[in-house]
Amino acid sequence: MGLLVKLGLRRPMIWERPTILDWLLDSPLQALVFHLYLLVLWLRGNPVKSPRNRQPIKIVLLSDTHESIVDNVPDGDLLIHCGDMVNDGFASSIQKQIDWLASLPHLHKVLVCGNHDSWFDVNARREEDTLGNTTVDMKDLVYLEHQSVTLEFKTGRKLVIYGAPDLPQCGGPENAFQYTLEENRWDGTVPLDTEVLVTHTPPQHHLDLGIGCPHLLKEIWRTKPKLHVFGHVHWGRGVQPIFWDECQRSYEKIMSQPKRGPILDFLPHKAWLDVWWFLWYSFISVLWHWFMLGGAANGSVMVNAAMQDGTSGKLTKRPPITVEI
Repeated sequence: MGLLVKLGLRRPMIWERPTILDWLLDSPLQALVFHLYLLVLWLRGNPVKSPRNRQPIKIVLLSDTHESIVDNVPDGDLLIHCGDMVNDGFASSIQKQIDWLASLPHLHKVLVCGNHDSWFDVNARREEDTLGNTTVDMKDLVYLEHQSVTLEFKTGRKLVIYGAPDLPQCGGPENAFQYTLEENRWDGTVPLDTEVLVTHTPPQHHLDLGIGCPHLLKEIWRTKPKLHVFGHVHWGRGVQPIFWDECQRSYEKIMSQPKRGPILDFLPHKAWLDVWWFLWYSFISVLWHWFMLGGAANGSVMVNAAMQDGTSGKLTKRPPITVEI
């Protein structure tokens, strides 16, 4: 561990939030754009509103519980868990989490697995579970593995939900549903009628510390679900509005470029033009949002629902995130 890490000036691994020094040493331009983008999103607000004259559907979101029981789960119409229920991947550990989730009072419960939930992937399943032919009783949970489900609620409203567990390689063979970034597991896989997308991995550049999947990002540009919920990157926990416009596209383009460091970033190069376009689109988007649309907008919401307190191995004290649509 280097001196700057010991002093808390640099993060020890990519799963931690970058420090100010990390941002400045990697790319001051990307640091500027990242924080300006958050300001623009705040000014534009939440683009997903509850329908007028219809009762909203309250969705409670969980991910990365890692064998812990969350005590303060709010009531709601739909509970979604985005995977990494356990640490060891054994069926017995998964069953304990399923039993807990099944005990919650929500009308519908949907689950995708995470990379630590090894039992769900026959190629990653632990030898003990394979030899013992162990099973898991899913009870009243709907498990989605490259599947859609249409759920109907008491008000008569319906939601189309698609779930998939795949994620970029992050560990050894005991990690479930991994792929290399040279593979595109997502192209054309999400149905166009999907309203809620549930994955374990984040898309690149959104609540992901920069380690989300670029192929998933391209796929959700194609399908534009109203809600995309995921986990995996604990320090990425949060809610982010998405607008599917040139402002977002220019932001993602800048953040996708190689990090040039503080010296090269300040020398004239093509990224400067990209930043100016980003600033222009940001100005236009905020102006249009408030003066032409009166604060209304069309878009989506992304949620990183991780329940871990970063990389501490403990649950966060904050309650699960809820969304109404």
